[in-house]
Amino acid sequence: MKPLISIVSPVYGCRDCLEALTEAVGTAFDGRMIEWELVLVDDRAPDHPWSLIEDLAKANPRVRGIRLARNHGQHLAIWAGLEAAKGEWVAVIDCDLQDDPAIIPELYDQISGSDLHAVVVKRGDWSDTWLRRAGSRQFYKMIKSLAGFDLENVGNFGLYSRRMVDTLLEFKEQEVFLPLMVSVTGLQTGHFELNRSERYQGASSYSFFRLLRLAGAIIIRFSDRPLKLSVLVGVIFSGISALISVILLAMWLTGIAQLPGWTSAMLSAWFLSGLILAVLGVHGMYMGRIFDEVKRRPRLIVEKSTDRPRTVPSEHHPERA
Repeated sequence: MKPLISIVSPVYGCRDCLEALTEAVGTAFDGRMIEWELVLVDDRAPDHPWSLIEDLAKANPRVRGIRLARNHGQHLAIWAGLEAAKGEWVAVIDCDLQDDPAIIPELYDQISGSDLHAVVVKRGDWSDTWLRRAGSRQFYKMIKSLAGFDLENVGNFGLYSRRMVDTLLEFKEQEVFLPLMVSVTGLQTGHFELNRSERYQGASSYSFFRLLRLAGAIIIRFSDRPLKLSVLVGVIFSGISALISVILLAMWLTGIAQLPGWTSAMLSAWFLSGLILAVLGVHGMYMGRIFDEVKRRPRLIVEKSTDRPRTVPSEHHPERA
């Protein structure tokens, strides 16, 4: 039967979680008249989970596996799962069991019969290192201030309608970020607050600097605000320079001060040169992103799956039964 709910989980660095995850998902739907499937996406994890994914798929026909040709990162791995998902509703969940699969039926109860196309889980209290939590907070603040999107500290965990998923798959950007792109669709979205559990196994692959890099990539991908800020900074400094020039000219004409000028000229030259290079660097990052887009390379490549063990370009979506 066609599954009503597909659960997509990107797998990286958490091989020992997979059996527990499969069991937890099965337990979540026990006693519910809901057909489901679990789509595990191997993002070429260093602990080599593919053999275990194949065993789980053989033991349980509801489990399906996808193996990417190389490491693409968490969000492109999610996209591979969205392309393969057959359900009328698609849940996205991390494989480390910090998000409880037992909540998925509750999300379905909230979204079914409503006008919502997604219910995204907001993080309440969650146990992790102080640095990791602080990095996450700064990550969302930076996105809000420089990209203009208020994501309210949400993650990938949530339930999405088939229309939402099909809309997301229409986006052709090389770099994707699920929470923000759900917001960009404009389709009605609800929230469900949940405290996060401790990881069943493994550690977060998002260090503070990786979060900073991801935030920078998202800001450049989804907003032109840095370009507008660079223009504003240029106008401000031009005004300051004009004001200082008028003051210095007036002082020279009235004989109030005789300035040698060498020190101020050198300092101004160095400062303005650094400012110009910084602004050019911002423009260069946008040009680099444009270069990535116009190459039109496949966004991701699936090496094989438990359904079809052959190379499958991501441009050809697996047929939905």
